[in-house]
Order: sequence, then C-alpha cells, then structure tokens
Amino acid sequence: MKPYEVEVWGIAIDPINQSPIVVLKNKENPREVLPIWIGHPEASGIMMVLNGVDFIRPLTYDLIKNTLETLGVVVEKVEISDIREGTYYATIYLRTPEGEVKEVDSRPSDAINIALRTGAPIFVAPHVMDSSKVVVDEALTVQKEETNPAEPPSGEQKDENLKKWIENLKPEDFQKFGKEEN
Repeated sequence: MKPYEVEVWGIAIDPINQSPIVVLKNKENPREVLPIWIGHPEASGIMMVLNGVDFIRPLTYDLIKNTLETLGVVVEKVEISDIREGTYYATIYLRTPEGEVKEVDSRPSDAINIALRTGAPIFVAPHVMDSSKVVVDEALTVQKEETNPAEPPSGEQKDENLKKWIENLKPEDFQKFGKEEN
C-alpha cells in the first residue's frame, strides 16, 4: 500500500501538558488527521512558515534549505515512516546532483519544517496512519460543496476547524497516541 500524502493542518496544544501537536491531514480523506507531539521550537518553526513570517537572517531550517540548494540537492519528499514504542520516525529523501536518492533519518518535526520550506510533499506510511489517526467529525471539516472548489479553504476556515477539533478533545483521546518525539 502506498503512503498517504498529508498537509499540515495546523498546530494544536495538548490540554493536559501544554505540549505542541502538529496535526497532519490526509489529502485523500480530509476527515483523517494524524496528531504528533513535537517540541516548542519546532512548532514555532512550523507556525512561522504557515503564517508567512520571514526573518532577515536565516534560522536553522532556512540554513538547512539554503545549504541543500547551494549543493544542488533537492528534497524529493519526507515521510513519517514509523512509530515504535510511542515515538515517531521520519525519513527525508534527498536527490543529489548526480540523481542518486539518499535517505536521511529525522524527527518528524524537523522533516516537516524542511518540507514546508522546500515545498516538498509530506507522506505518512500506511501502518503509521492506520494505527494513530483520528477521524474528525464531518461537521468540523470544510467540505468542498460548501466552498468554491477552485479555491482552497481560507486560513480562517482552517483555523476555526482546528480550534473546534481541539475544543472537542477529551483527555482520554490522547491516551491512544504516541509520546512526544525524541
């Protein structure tokens, strides 16, 4: 089975321990989301990209992007590739100038930050999605019938849907997910 392509739906905060959670939404089935607990600096990096915040000097993920570009290396894709003992693992796929594809082990939050900055697609391995996904209530998702299919949902619509999803979470909902990544 092929990996699921996802998009970053947003950043949530775990109501129990105040840890950031990156929420990935399945592009084929937008009702399926994958929450992954991440660190505060990584969440800030993701939020900067989602909100279009730029700095005069490059931050760490921008430095990585600039280094790869200078070396002629292309980020082909990133994949949340495994979950073991509650810890998520990711792989960054890099294409060298010679055309060789190299796989680099990564934390999901770092891989997502790099993917967002390079425009690389983000995927989730089927066994990871199937074991850790949450199915969001249809009332909380933006249906294409409700919007112009030629226009993606606005940032406000996404923010409102994510806010409603978070507000409806119960502490027991978090017990089935993995621990904060290492």
